[in-house]
Amino acid sequence: MKSRALNCLLAVIALIAAPAHAGSRESASVSGEAARELPSLNDAEMLSAFGGRANFSPDGKRIAFVGKTYGDAYELDIATGKLRNLTRGFPHQGIMRIQYLPDGNFLVTAPRVQFGPNTRAHLEMWFLDKDLQTGLQPLGESVFEGIAISRKSNLIAWTAVDPTLRPGDNWQMAFIRPTTRHIAEIAVVNGKPALVSKRSIMVKLPKECTFIEPQDFRANDSELVYSCMGMTSNGGILISVMGNQIAQDRNVTYYRKEGEYNEVEGMAPNGSWTTVECGKQDTAGLPELDICRLDLRRDGKLERIVRGRAPDSTSDVSNPIVSPDGKWLVFQRSDSASPDIGEGYGLYRIRLTE
Repeated sequence: MKSRALNCLLAVIALIAAPAHAGSRESASVSGEAARELPSLNDAEMLSAFGGRANFSPDGKRIAFVGKTYGDAYELDIATGKLRNLTRGFPHQGIMRIQYLPDGNFLVTAPRVQFGPNTRAHLEMWFLDKDLQTGLQPLGESVFEGIAISRKSNLIAWTAVDPTLRPGDNWQMAFIRPTTRHIAEIAVVNGKPALVSKRSIMVKLPKECTFIEPQDFRANDSELVYSCMGMTSNGGILISVMGNQIAQDRNVTYYRKEGEYNEVEGMAPNGSWTTVECGKQDTAGLPELDICRLDLRRDGKLERIVRGRAPDSTSDVSNPIVSPDGKWLVFQRSDSASPDIGEGYGLYRIRLTE
């Protein structure tokens, strides 16, 4: 008989792997959703007709993104609409993510070897200088899913999976293999980028979580905000928003409610609130998602701010990020009919209200 823990882990795999629920929409109960008409994809300004997994530059004037999974990375000048390809000038095996570092250089998530869909469980971290003169320079660390980057310094946090995971294994198996969590700083040492002051954090996961994805630092980099993937008391799937106060290794639950999916995404500049992919979790599959705003305090207020999929449509919204001045929300159009989980099909923005 399978243990309860193993059943939980297999359920998380089912959540990640399964297509979105195609039945009638019943949203999670969050404040304000019935009181006003919410903006949707149709109300947003299109910044790019392709691409996803966007990231604001430190000054908020540009956005870096991937054109498609394992394709090239691009940079968009928001004011002019000018687009430049950041990675076509050197060989690579395809880009999964690209993020700005506070010093203007880039942190890239990409494979060393491309071997198909299961490459997602075998990604590494690379440094790309802002002058684009040296190509991808390896940092010598594996990473699974997203990387948190400080707004103040080149401090990062990430999750790594069991290195014995084989290339032939289904990538979703990474969710049920042992993981480790680390923080380090990226520095240029003797002319070469390197990770320095690396140390393990969250050696033991909270009992609520079978896997975590780091998202952002806050409180002067003393806390790491993350998505906790786990299960409910009755065996259901639960994605919740938590934080780890690093020095004390103390975990705080900011929003966790049975029957809901809440995955933390872009953080407000002052760290007081964050955006969340939110939806009703009533099946094993990824649910239909809206974008919510969550106050980062215990049992914080969760308010829906962008409506997701329209009736009779497969277009979704996902991967929201907040501009450094806190005035703009940028997100990608996704497609529930696509087999590529997390793929973006265009970038859009909406002005945030106070």
